[in-house]
Amino acid sequence: RKGTRLSWFRDYLPAGSLVLDTSVILNVLGCGAVEVVLGAIGGPCLVEEKVLGEIQRHPVPGLCHFEELDALMQSGLLARVAMSEVEYRRFLSLVQAPLGQRLDVGESATLAVAYARNHAIVMDENKGRRYVAELLPTVPVVSSLKLFISAAFRLGRSRAFLQEIVESARSTARMAVPRTERELLLDVLRR
Repeated sequence: RKGTRLSWFRDYLPAGSLVLDTSVILNVLGCGAVEVVLGAIGGPCLVEEKVLGEIQRHPVPGLCHFEELDALMQSGLLARVAMSEVEYRRFLSLVQAPLGQRLDVGESATLAVAYARNHAIVMDENKGRRYVAELLPTVPVVSSLKLFISAAFRLGRSRAFLQEIVESARSTARMAVPRTERELLLDVLRR
């Protein structure tokens, strides 16, 4: 029974590079273990320039997002990327779509880069995840929650560590969890 209860504690990350959406970066900044979490991924996570432009402040009061993001890029944990012409055309089609189908700037930039470069996306917003599932089913998508679980699993860290970083991201960055993962969140937080 105990093994079944923790069957969710595993690596959810697909092979290859990850492209991070704005809310995911905020969640990682707010988790209290930025370098540890990003270091577990094993390669730089890509962040499109427009996504970086959406970040207005650090989720932890008193910390500077510019300084921390710059340090993460200098250390090779994050890599700033710019859209190619082809990616930019896809980006425009997403941000200029009819109102009910339109994605925001960060989601659109993340999606355009991930799709063109055949990388996975880390995104929490239900609308963006639904778009990918329906129109780009070959693009793997994971959430901040699964990123945190995978990092803890890869590092051999305890469930208490995982609970700490998830609770910190939820309280400081107001981490959202996709509808389909609410039960998983309860499993993670269960004491």
